[in-house]
Amino acid sequence: MIDWLFYVYAAVGLASLIILILMMVFGGLDLGFDGADMDVDSGLDLNIGDSDIGVFSLPIILSFTTAFGALGAILTYFEMNRVATPFISALGALALAMILFLIVNYFFKYFQSDSTVRFNDLIGRKASVSVPIKPGQEGQIVLFTEQRGRTLIPAVSNKTMPNNARVMITGVSGDTVMVITLSEWKKKKKGKELKGSRSK
Repeated sequence: MIDWLFYVYAAVGLASLIILILMMVFGGLDLGFDGADMDVDSGLDLNIGDSDIGVFSLPIILSFTTAFGALGAILTYFEMNRVATPFISALGALALAMILFLIVNYFFKYFQSDSTVRFNDLIGRKASVSVPIKPGQEGQIVLFTEQRGRTLIPAVSNKTMPNNARVMITGVSGDTVMVITLSEWKKKKKGKELKGSRSK
């Protein structure tokens, strides 16, 4: 008969694994590449170029609990000593989590230069507002970049822009980008084209 502890360990491991898979599927498994985020719209995403993963980041913790549950279930199934099982499982899971930590850190430090987003290269790119922008108050925009995929960037504007508003990046101001609404940009572009055709 299978020990009830087998089901406890299996539940812990399976639940952790499911959460890891969901994070990966829904774009949350950034492992700190955007500054240690779960890819939520937080200030942590703004550390562009900072690719270090934290030892206590959620993916590492979930990796530990997944391995702990799996090892515990295996040892319990083969009737390992009930007192020794959690210690052996914890040591094994810790070793696996540390290996993952070192591999991921090495990988992203090696490719760190390729993952740096340069604000000047974003001028003329379209984006969406992820945190409302007000005159004199910094907000955030989100856009897809080749270096980092979905990227959150601090932005300023002389007009109020609500969440999800479509904008155009027109310049750089210190550690933020300047944006205008897409409709405003289209009007300016159309005006310049009309002015150019008249001058001809």
